[in-house]
Amino acid sequence: MSTKTENTPLPDEDVAAGDLLQPSLTIRQFCVREHMSPASYYKMRRLGFGPVELVIPGTEIIRITPKSHREWRAMLEERSRTEAAELERTRRALQRSTAGKTAAASPMHISQRHKPAAPRASGRRG
Repeated sequence: MSTKTENTPLPDEDVAAGDLLQPSLTIRQFCVREHMSPASYYKMRRLGFGPVELVIPGTEIIRITPKSHREWRAMLEERSRTEAAELERTRRALQRSTAGKTAAASPMHISQRHKPAAPRASGRRG
């Protein structure tokens, strides 16, 4: 007599089987799927926050596996919850606010241009 639990795959087995059904991604496909520009991808990679890349031996082909994609997302989610990430968000918000106030105080800002322009001479002599 067989039971359901004998034939039920473990969660890790489900993920591994699902990975076999999903193709690995090129950097461009990864960027499209994550809604980011290739420049952002390469910047993240340069800063050490990119996904693990699979380089096909003997070629310059780079692929990102489904497992690597999942681990990258988990790493970003974990990092976004840290105190350092919260401090960075606060610092950037303050920087944006300061930049906005500085721009609005500039004499070139649209809100400072309340004087109408002087009428131009037509150049005709009459």
